[in-house]
Amino acid sequence: MTDDGLQEFRGLDFIESRVPPLDALSIFVPDERAQEPNVTQFLRSRPSRWYPVAGGHRVLVLHEGGPYDQERFTLEPHAWDHDHCAACNNDIPAMTLCWVTGNGRYVVLCVACKGRLDASATTP
Repeated sequence: MTDDGLQEFRGLDFIESRVPPLDALSIFVPDERAQEPNVTQFLRSRPSRWYPVAGGHRVLVLHEGGPYDQERFTLEPHAWDHDHCAACNNDIPAMTLCWVTGNGRYVVLCVACKGRLDASATTP
């Protein structure tokens, strides 16, 4: 990510944070079902991560509480174990120092990108 690519984050208020590990719902999606609209629409309508495995994908869906279909999903405590920097897309492991917006839309930046954002703001 170039400093020019950080432009969209200028003016946002960031606070230091550590993103905690969160619970996820896990489901296996066979290759032959991975393109079915009812499957992909549901799983992609919320934060999800698709991991290729033999014969399909292991899909994790962020679980923010509430009831879920226990016949289809398995609750995996703390399986949502990282976030992605909005600027460079690098993984930010859970409990690693990062920067998140304090209000408005949620944006998370890694320490390196936040440093570049700050430096570019003070450069004439």
